[in-house]
Amino acid sequence: MQFSTVRGLVGWAFQMSEAVPVKVQKFAEAAQREYGALTPDELKSMAVDILAKVARLPEKEQAALAAYFTGDTRAVKRAAALILPRGWNQPLRIELARCWANDEQLERSQREMAETFMLSESTMTRRKQEAFAALGGTLRTALEVLEVQVLDLLRHPSRANAHRKIPEAA
Repeated sequence: MQFSTVRGLVGWAFQMSEAVPVKVQKFAEAAQREYGALTPDELKSMAVDILAKVARLPEKEQAALAAYFTGDTRAVKRAAALILPRGWNQPLRIELARCWANDEQLERSQREMAETFMLSESTMTRRKQEAFAALGGTLRTALEVLEVQVLDLLRHPSRANAHRKIPEAA
């Protein structure tokens, strides 16, 4: 089983971690296996292996991956606390991290956020840019580290790792 990118692989692993493996077969019919003859239990096991690699990453990188791929409130708060500057208002850090995890879509206008947190619009813009850059940079670092470990599962490694392509078994 191969994935196009490391981002797709890690996203799949987070989704599979929450899935319950189920086999479905109609009476007197042979069900074909999907994903190159892997059973649901084998797929779940593969996802657990990927998440074990994630668990060995530094705490900031784990937090960025969990926030981005799950959007879970606890994961977003953890990423905000670990990655964004402590001098910022905590609710601001959490709101910016949540917006970043939701494909960088602000839930409300920057003007409203600036008024809420008593900041100028230019400071709010600067903080948003800094937050997205810090969170995105941490996510990229985590994915780059993971990519080297899972090259055999990727069809399109990044340019930096293209030369490390694992040769096909004969």
